[in-house]
Amino acid sequence: MLRLLLVVAAFIVYGGLYPFQFDFARTDANPLLILLHSWPARIDRFLWRDACVNVLLYFPLGLTAVMVFMRRWPRGAAVLATMMLGAGLSASIEMLQIFDGHRTCSLLDVVCNFAGTVGGVGAALIFRREIVEITRRRKGNRGAGGALVLACCWAAYQLFPLIPLFGRGHLRASVARFLTTPISMVEVCAGAAEWFAFALVMRAAAGRMKTPWLLLAMLCLPLRLLIMERSLAPDEVLGAAVAVLVWTYSAEGSRVRAATAMLAAAVVLRELSPFEFTAQARSMSWIPFSATLEAERLTGALVLLRKAFEYGTLVWLLRAWGLRYGSAGASVAAALVLLETAQRYLPNRQPEITDAVIAGILACILWGSERCGRV
Repeated sequence: MLRLLLVVAAFIVYGGLYPFQFDFARTDANPLLILLHSWPARIDRFLWRDACVNVLLYFPLGLTAVMVFMRRWPRGAAVLATMMLGAGLSASIEMLQIFDGHRTCSLLDVVCNFAGTVGGVGAALIFRREIVEITRRRKGNRGAGGALVLACCWAAYQLFPLIPLFGRGHLRASVARFLTTPISMVEVCAGAAEWFAFALVMRAAAGRMKTPWLLLAMLCLPLRLLIMERSLAPDEVLGAAVAVLVWTYSAEGSRVRAATAMLAAAVVLRELSPFEFTAQARSMSWIPFSATLEAERLTGALVLLRKAFEYGTLVWLLRAWGLRYGSAGASVAAALVLLETAQRYLPNRQPEITDAVIAGILACILWGSERCGRV
């Protein structure tokens, strides 16, 4: 769990301070005073959306930190130390952003980050016994802890940013967008592979996954019509329907093989579609997460969550085949580097090293989740 905490903290620092272009002569004012006077004048729906991103970002920090600290200190001291860690880390990053012309210091971000830390602490205190139990390496249920991590990634991708809009105008616009969105067979195949893999992940985490429970989980799809700045496409519904059929009629012993093949094919299709290669190669970006951090926040968060589920699940499935997490992570990362290299010859694509890094990070997280159940 300590390694998992370090990975989470490193990701927060990297995302908060990228691209690390500081000008410490930018201001002579006290950074703490600037932070305390940086509350936004008006909070609109876009700020609410960013607030949800900041809460989600620090939730795993609170959860992992308090579980690490409770191994060494009493519960009260562990909770206090975790809250201080979340507040201190967030405030430090915000004050450093004062010296970065590409970033904006905001006291609201600190409040949201602290709220995410408190939420993680609360989840750890309420479900500590269940978390320890589900991450325990038991015979016939190896990888249950990693499965729980992947299921959380998939659920967050489906429902983020969790802000409902119940107006009839919003619902009418969402339905109209759904009806006019063209169907992509690539996305149908990808959706089927993702939902089938999710069913396998949930079976490992919960011990079983019957078709009615899978259908119940898929109710998150129509719920997206009511979530701010989210949409639903027909190919997602078709992909989910295909996944239900494959799950219902596939043999128990073949599901891991089927999930691995389907998810690997989906990644290849998404990365190389529409297979219209050019003769001139484009340069590859070697700065991890550069495109994600430069994109609009909601879009970047959704892409990151989806890729974390896809690549992490591929690593997890290879682990189920008998590979070690290091070998599985290296295999998925190497395959993604090859796909990104091929993307250099695709128009309107930005080949980068980020996908391989995500696979490596998820391999570390899954390995850490398996080890934490042994202590």
